[in-house]
Amino acid sequence: MLQKLDHGCILPWSDKKDEKVNDVQPDFIPRDYQIEMLNRAKKENTIVMMPTGSGKTFVAVLLIKHYIHQVMTDPWKGPCKENKSCGDRKCSCGDRNWKRTFFLVNQVTLVSQQKRVLERHTGVSVGEYSGSHSKTIDTWNEKTWYYEFKQHQIVVMTTDIFKNLLSTGILKTSQVNVLVLDECHHAKENHPMAVVMRDYWNPRKPDGRVLGLTASVIDKKKISGKAELRLSIEKLQKMLQSRLVTPLEFVNQIKDVKLPDPVIYSFDQGNYANELLVITENLLDTMSRYTVKALPEVEQSTYNHIKKIVTAIPVIITEVGIDALRAILEDDRGFIAEIGNYLASPNIAPSKEDDGTIIECVTYKVGQTILKQLEYLKTTTQSVVDNSQEVRMSVKFYELLKYVLKLQYDTGENADPPRIIIFIERRRVVDAMYKYLCKLRREVRGCANLKASYVLGGSTGSGGKEEDDLKMSSFEIDELISIKKQQEQALIDFREGKSNILLATSVVEEGLDIPACNVVIRYDFPQTYRAYVQSRGRARQRPAKFTFFLKKSEIDEKEGLLKSFHDIEMLLREYASDLSPREVAEEDDDELDYNTLIPPLEVEGTGAKITATSAIQRLNFYCSQLPKDEYTDVMPSDFTTEENSGFKTTITLPKLCPVKLSVEGDCLANKKLAKMSAAMKTLEALYSANELTDALLPQFRHKEANPLMIASEDGRSMTLDQKLKIPTVLWRKDLKEESGLFYLYSIRLELTPHDSDFAEHFVKGKDHRVACYGILCKAELPNFPLFTVHPRFGSVTVCIQFERKIDVPIHLLQTYYWFQEAVFTHALDMNHVRQCSDAIFKSYFILPLCWRSKAKGLQFSSSNNKSCFLDIDSRFITQLQKQWDFEHNHWIFGNMPSDLNKCLDSVIFPAYNHSEHPNNKDISGYLYAVIQKSELTAADKMRGRANTSADGLETQTYEQYHLEKHGIKLQNPSKQLLECRNITRHYAFLTPHASKKSNRPPMQLIGEICKVHPIPSSLWSQATCLPSILWRMETFCLSKELTDTVYGNYNHNISLLASHCKDYFSEETSNLMAKLRRDLEYKGDIDWLETLHPITHKSCGEDYNLERLEFLGDRFLKFVSTLFYYRTMPDKHEGWLSRYRSEMISNQNLAVRSCKEIKLPRYILNKKIDPKEHWIPPCFLSSYTIDKLKEAEEVVSSASEETLNSLDLLPDTELSAEVLREVSRLKKARMCVEVKEFLGNQSDDNSYNDAVVQLCELIPDGHLQRLETKDVADSMEALLGLCVAKYGYRKGVDLLDRIRISTFQAKNGADPEILNDHLYEPTPPSQISSLPPVAVRLARSRCENLRNVEKAIGYKFKEPFYLLEALTHASFNDIDTCYQRLEFLGDAVLDALMVFHIYEQKPHYDQGQMTDLLSSLVCNTTLSKVCTKLELHRSLLYDSVELYNVLARFFMNFENDQLNEWCNDLSLERVFVDSVESDTPDRIPVLNLESKVVQAPKLLGDLTESVIGAIYLDCGEDILRVWEVIWPWFKPFYIAFSENIPKNPKAVINELYPGLRRMTESYPGDHYKFIATVTIAKRDENNKVSKYDFKTVGRDRETAMEVSYGRALHFHKKYLVEM
Repeated sequence: MLQKLDHGCILPWSDKKDEKVNDVQPDFIPRDYQIEMLNRAKKENTIVMMPTGSGKTFVAVLLIKHYIHQVMTDPWKGPCKENKSCGDRKCSCGDRNWKRTFFLVNQVTLVSQQKRVLERHTGVSVGEYSGSHSKTIDTWNEKTWYYEFKQHQIVVMTTDIFKNLLSTGILKTSQVNVLVLDECHHAKENHPMAVVMRDYWNPRKPDGRVLGLTASVIDKKKISGKAELRLSIEKLQKMLQSRLVTPLEFVNQIKDVKLPDPVIYSFDQGNYANELLVITENLLDTMSRYTVKALPEVEQSTYNHIKKIVTAIPVIITEVGIDALRAILEDDRGFIAEIGNYLASPNIAPSKEDDGTIIECVTYKVGQTILKQLEYLKTTTQSVVDNSQEVRMSVKFYELLKYVLKLQYDTGENADPPRIIIFIERRRVVDAMYKYLCKLRREVRGCANLKASYVLGGSTGSGGKEEDDLKMSSFEIDELISIKKQQEQALIDFREGKSNILLATSVVEEGLDIPACNVVIRYDFPQTYRAYVQSRGRARQRPAKFTFFLKKSEIDEKEGLLKSFHDIEMLLREYASDLSPREVAEEDDDELDYNTLIPPLEVEGTGAKITATSAIQRLNFYCSQLPKDEYTDVMPSDFTTEENSGFKTTITLPKLCPVKLSVEGDCLANKKLAKMSAAMKTLEALYSANELTDALLPQFRHKEANPLMIASEDGRSMTLDQKLKIPTVLWRKDLKEESGLFYLYSIRLELTPHDSDFAEHFVKGKDHRVACYGILCKAELPNFPLFTVHPRFGSVTVCIQFERKIDVPIHLLQTYYWFQEAVFTHALDMNHVRQCSDAIFKSYFILPLCWRSKAKGLQFSSSNNKSCFLDIDSRFITQLQKQWDFEHNHWIFGNMPSDLNKCLDSVIFPAYNHSEHPNNKDISGYLYAVIQKSELTAADKMRGRANTSADGLETQTYEQYHLEKHGIKLQNPSKQLLECRNITRHYAFLTPHASKKSNRPPMQLIGEICKVHPIPSSLWSQATCLPSILWRMETFCLSKELTDTVYGNYNHNISLLASHCKDYFSEETSNLMAKLRRDLEYKGDIDWLETLHPITHKSCGEDYNLERLEFLGDRFLKFVSTLFYYRTMPDKHEGWLSRYRSEMISNQNLAVRSCKEIKLPRYILNKKIDPKEHWIPPCFLSSYTIDKLKEAEEVVSSASEETLNSLDLLPDTELSAEVLREVSRLKKARMCVEVKEFLGNQSDDNSYNDAVVQLCELIPDGHLQRLETKDVADSMEALLGLCVAKYGYRKGVDLLDRIRISTFQAKNGADPEILNDHLYEPTPPSQISSLPPVAVRLARSRCENLRNVEKAIGYKFKEPFYLLEALTHASFNDIDTCYQRLEFLGDAVLDALMVFHIYEQKPHYDQGQMTDLLSSLVCNTTLSKVCTKLELHRSLLYDSVELYNVLARFFMNFENDQLNEWCNDLSLERVFVDSVESDTPDRIPVLNLESKVVQAPKLLGDLTESVIGAIYLDCGEDILRVWEVIWPWFKPFYIAFSENIPKNPKAVINELYPGLRRMTESYPGDHYKFIATVTIAKRDENNKVSKYDFKTVGRDRETAMEVSYGRALHFHKKYLVEM
């Protein structure tokens, strides 16, 4: 039993493994006053005011449980087609009138706590949402929230998120059944809680019940009397549309909640650290030179943050001491690093004029001065500590330490130490004190029991008046979120006693439950009555202490405030006890009605709404989501002017915003209102321009449907017949139909044996007239090429040839069915399948053929006479049937003839048990094919190691062995033996490697003790090849069928009749680059056999696969899709284009479209096939499938028809578990019966219905090929690559149109024949040409400076605007465009050119080699070298100081001719050697990428790609002309990399050190930076392991990790390669 706490709730701070989260706790017992509050809350909206610790949350739990029935239905998904009354709970779409309960908190740290409480005590699912749970939660769309609301019935979230849900229309107030406002006293002015109630909660249409929770409605130090108290309460009641209530028991002094009386602990401050305080005065003087209001608005926030840091320094000295200050200044995440982060902001960093002059803003100058003074302060502090000039701790902290140690001493050794909460006003003082206490615990023996932890917290919204000392910056909030888990653990440690001192800011005053605390210390005096009450309520364990630390000089003042707090408490009790009617307070005339002055922006239909108070925030959010690099500012700029009637603000959107305009607001009374008005009008303009969704969220962050994407549900065929690889021509054809018309094909084999003296009968038999096997089918097959299978004794060339059409009488079909069983089951022993003549599955026969004369009807085994033809050898089938015992179901074996020459084409076996079982089907031992008569007799010594003595001599004769081993006395021991080989039971002859086995010596068998199998050896050997031959034939049919589907009415033929030992077609191509020309159109024939490559994956183990073609098709798809989006979306920036392209060419989209349009998964092969195990012969089904169908028939037949008809009408919710299991069994059995009916009925409709799906479930996995999305996408890309490589650009685009991807919706309602016409339209002009005339003239003047660039790149531009656009950075303000779109285009052009060149020039490269070579050629290092060599960076137009610094630091790595050497260096050393020279075995320092650029900036590579894009457009999209220009740039790299393909350092290190450790973590104090660590270990000759850590700090985790790998590789080459 858990302990019952004072507040009435059982809170599980440590989860138990055997507890279920959704179990309602039985020991949750309410108290009388909580029941009183519940009854009040059920009648009307209520504000419950109760002291901290009295169980306010319990009241909310009781109210939520009272209305819990209202939240048990699913949200309405939207109208569906199945149900006309959709939304009435009768369909799966949910309830139209659904509701959810919302519990709103102000502290991020409270979300998880309240979630655990509600989940534990309500028994339903509770969701938690805050900025720390998801960075992108503000951009979640309606679909995302739908699934969240469907999963959770109660939602705990911060008030900001709830406000955004209402403002975007995702949530309606009518969908809220209970709204709980925790710490509702914050609901004033522009706090999110106040905005929700004032702007969105309609008092005239009351929706859900509102419940406010607070410990005190007074947030002041003093009040004048009852009138002011009444006014404050009435304002809160009006804001929350609720009535304030307090339990009568609280009015009469609640006995259960006895709070400790305050105690004052005084001390004399004295003089301390005067020298350091003088320095801090200089810091304060520096900050006081300017006022915040005098600075531009973009600087004010940063200036305030720096000011807070400076003002905290003297406080740390006087409140904690010198040692604490020293720790903060020397810490990597301390004050110096924090100010450095603020000064790096784009709004603060210096700017560069056209003449190169650097302009620094006031805040930047002040910040630099402060940094210098802090460095001096750090040095002085160190000197003071080293010289022991001052006591290291302040007087106040010393007194605190004495007090705490005395409390621990008074407790005694055996008792638990006291649990102490110390409330401190400033977060930075908390941090300093925590570090100092940890240091004391380590260094001072008497402080060993001081186990401290700390909680900082922060509010999610600002309430009215700003308090600079308590309000956190955005940087601080992000830092808080990054350490959220650590602080949650700190609270758990304090509750469980692992720490006994909790240092906290005001975050612990509200909400957080810490029941074990018995000492509360106010290190700083509470600022308000609320803080006094709530901190006092933290002390719950008896006996409790509530102590104030005060200077002696301020005791009188603070005692007066304590008396005021007591007076307020009495007034509240008096007010609560006054039950007389209360008049509604008059409206405050001073309070502005923002919604009247500035009408909100509302969207009809969605309910989305932005009010004046949130307009600026939403506009800043929109701009912050614009795609940008680290050098570009994307925040809007505003300019406010004062006019006679008021103020007017003009807002200009950033350069990267697609909407190019400046918006002027209305003229209003003050600057704040003017800015709100301008922001609202700007949002209206953005919404009109479709930059905001109907939810009023940024369009590019909204998960809207890509016009070229397709819903996954539309590709349902992908999951149906993808497992069965049966061509349509052989699938479900009725072999018993009355027409009797069949197509006969012969399977002619030609053997090339491995051994020249091969004497065995194979193609031509000796004593039978069967010429070969044949195929009898109901449909015409395509013309097949010659191909090869590989049995172990040689290579067999196969020719499948059409013979003629024949009519087969129905009475012969049963004989043909029997022959299938004789060959595949009784001969080839394929026992995993059984014949099922009633099932139409794989519909064709394998039959023996013989030559027949047209004139005389005679039969021959071979013939060169043109008057002869191949026909079914019915006589041979009849002869076999005579040797089959139908009664006992086995063969009747023949005796060995006395003339051994008559058995040279026989299959024999030793019949040792013949006397006991004369016709035993279970043959003892192997079957053997007779090769020839042996030179040995039974009287000769036996051959083989088993009969060899130690001296190497044979010990027994064949006659002696059989007599001793088997007791057989030979009748003719002098008769010749028979040389035989084992009949193989493995039929995987598809590839040559399957036949590469050691040649075994022939077996020597005695003829007189052997039996003869009815099937001759030559036919048996041919039969062993049948599974591989038929599987290959089926794959050919799949290839032909796919080609027909893809290319339609083109002429299809086979251009190459090659053996299987070579590729079916040669991948060698000539002038492949020309295939990318748009003006060439292919009009030749289509070779359907080539399609076999794209559908065959490498995992099949074939000699051919799709990998090279997939590599080609992938880049072509990227190229075409890039052209499409570049042309059709001229107003979209690179971020839009990249996202659309990545979605369009994603595996999911490719797979779904290829499934929907051409049913590609039907043809894909991705599994290595063993024909004996994984292949189903014709007229057969899997034994497992037949058993399941038979079992299902028995189940269905045992049930009545009435029962079967009522299965779908039974309500699941009213049935027992046993009945439900029986119903499920009957439904499955009925489906299986439908499958059998499906297989038994021939249909021309080849659609894939539920019966096919169920059939796949009845077939074992071994016979199926399961595909993943990537398998289908890879095959589609390979098919596209083949199409382009063989038939050119236009045919590839036609294929994309065939699957309706990439280009199909260029224009709504476009004719399918001209869907791709946009790709052949004139080249789009440069974006500069569409600028205003003044900007165009300015741009034209700058083009004159680009002649040197044209000379360097070797190309003269017809339209220089293309080149100017390619060299303009987004930070350049004079030209309203940048190179990003051209970089997007050039990247795809370069990729396509390089891939086609590599594919053509390196036909022996596999996909991995081609990928490595391509990656080396287009990586940033290579592109940066090209850019530097061409000096493109010298002509770059930009206005960013940070970008200037990055480029400057990069080029500072080189001296004299080193830059040219680096450009000409054909290696891919990504990390400059001189930057890692300090890495030695003795010391490997942490490398900070900001202090020295050790890699080429990505911008250099981007410039190269943008210039390539510009050339492509300027030359009229002549791809060959582009290649002529850029090939000299890349030729040296191509030659060098082709000889030795560079490997990524990461791949090399991972290969050299398989067990290496790598880790990426956030940089302390700056979550925008990361520390990437790579650890390698090397064992020396003495078996000693040495570990080396390479740590790199950078703002991009991938870059930092790459540099760490590069350092590790350089270190390995220099120090470890010889170890």
